[in-house]
Amino acid sequence: MEGLLDQIGQLLMGIFALAEGGFDGVNQVLGLIIAVIAAVLMASWGRLFPTALAAALIHVIITVVRPVLDGGAFALPDLLSGGFWLALFALFLGYSIVIAVFFFLKSLVFGRRHAHAH
Repeated sequence: MEGLLDQIGQLLMGIFALAEGGFDGVNQVLGLIIAVIAAVLMASWGRLFPTALAAALIHVIITVVRPVLDGGAFALPDLLSGGFWLALFALFLGYSIVIAVFFFLKSLVFGRRHAHAH
């Protein structure tokens, strides 16, 4: 039983570390702009996770396209590596946290009527 509890504890610590890494990735200008727009467009709390996933994917797309706009070469991320998917999951967790905070603030400022519209 202790081994199972240790494994669960380590799993939770790993998820928290991923969330912290994703939060650091979102806590940049690009991430904050994406999170604010996502929170403004989000209609209800039930849309948090799909919105966070869309925000993470948009973040990845922008980071791929931005070097091309600056005159650089187009390079896709290594979609077959576990590191890419782990980084995307970390971004998803970070966006989930930041969008939730912004949506909560939106619901306080604009009231329940706007924050829970369907």
